[in-house]
Amino acid sequence: MRQLVGFICGVLLLSACGSAPAPEQTAPPQPQGEVIGWDRSPNTLVMRLDRIILNETPRERLNRLPSCTLYGDGRLIWVDAVPPSGEEVSETYLDEVTMRGFLEYIIRDLNFYELPDLAAQEFPPSEDAAQESLTLNVSRGLRTIRSYRSWANDAYVAILTRCRTINPQRALFVPFGAWITVYEDVRNPALPEIGWSLAAPFRLAEAAASGEARWITGVALTQLWNYERQTLGRIQWIENNSAYRVAIQVPNISRDAPPAPPGSETPTPMPTATRPPEE
Repeated sequence: MRQLVGFICGVLLLSACGSAPAPEQTAPPQPQGEVIGWDRSPNTLVMRLDRIILNETPRERLNRLPSCTLYGDGRLIWVDAVPPSGEEVSETYLDEVTMRGFLEYIIRDLNFYELPDLAAQEFPPSEDAAQESLTLNVSRGLRTIRSYRSWANDAYVAILTRCRTINPQRALFVPFGAWITVYEDVRNPALPEIGWSLAAPFRLAEAAASGEARWITGVALTQLWNYERQTLGRIQWIENNSAYRVAIQVPNISRDAPPAPPGSETPTPMPTATRPPEE
């Protein structure tokens, strides 16, 4: 009898052990001795901070630039707010040591690979919620995480602050070429406006009717770019008493911008002082 009781207890004990839940699986931590690598191509996106508004119009979405982008050759482009209602875009270059330190700060100090993709775990809190994202593309692979709310370790703000302060040498960014999409608008006296020049490379009415983006360069683009950045796209362009607004997409700078036309991939020149030394 004692043997039978012992046998039954043993079976119950094994059954209980077999039904115990498995421990939760977690991503392996970043090895402290791992050397961070990345593609050195000037067109490779290595790190990007971005911010979109869920219910913004197509024009607003096209015009909104990512907050900060770091490329494989060390080029860094970021956006600063300029009160009361504008922004400016700056660029600089990081040498390899500085760039590696920046990436190590994101990965190790801010624990990038341990931060969850919070936006995948909840519905947006409102129809006009802002969604922030952080993308990293290094030797461990491409990963993007998003959030509608505050970040662990205040990661988004911390990285953006470092973007803006990591190198005191900088220059204002003005694109060499860009795609312009035109939208007809209701004329609004509350918005700033300016007349469309007869010397401009295309007519606004024709561009708006076609719905196709136009590639422009030179003075026309510089004027458009400066006005759009100074007013956050609020400016209306007037042609034959009709109002239009535009969106500007710069290849490899703007989010999802089309590539430049063949033969026009001329980079924006940078001041010599901000370029990395030639090898």
